[in-house]
Amino acid sequence: MTVSAAVDVERAALTSLCKEFDALRDEARRHSVEREQLLDQILVEARARRPVLGLLSRLLGTDGDTTLRALGAGLPGGGPGRASGERFSCPDGSCDRTDVPPPAGALPRCRVTGQLMRQA
Repeated sequence: MTVSAAVDVERAALTSLCKEFDALRDEARRHSVEREQLLDQILVEARARRPVLGLLSRLLGTDGDTTLRALGAGLPGGGPGRASGERFSCPDGSCDRTDVPPPAGALPRCRVTGQLMRQA
């Protein structure tokens, strides 16, 4: 895999982590303390902008090729999309997550860093 392809895969992993973080946290809590600790470790690595795909694979019990599909398949807690409106994106541009809050709703935050997302 080229360096560019590896960066793209990690970016996709970070995007999926950010989209699915709340559901991952809920799921990890239901399973075991070890999974919660692994998710905490993933969060530390993500905040430091280090690779997370391998750790996500461990968390999900998948191999590297299926981890992104497993995350993108919609874990419990992932709901349907929202009506279009103002779109927000990653605060520092590290992932491709976007969010459209409900009308008059709170501004979305990055689930990894806690920062407010920027208007896209």
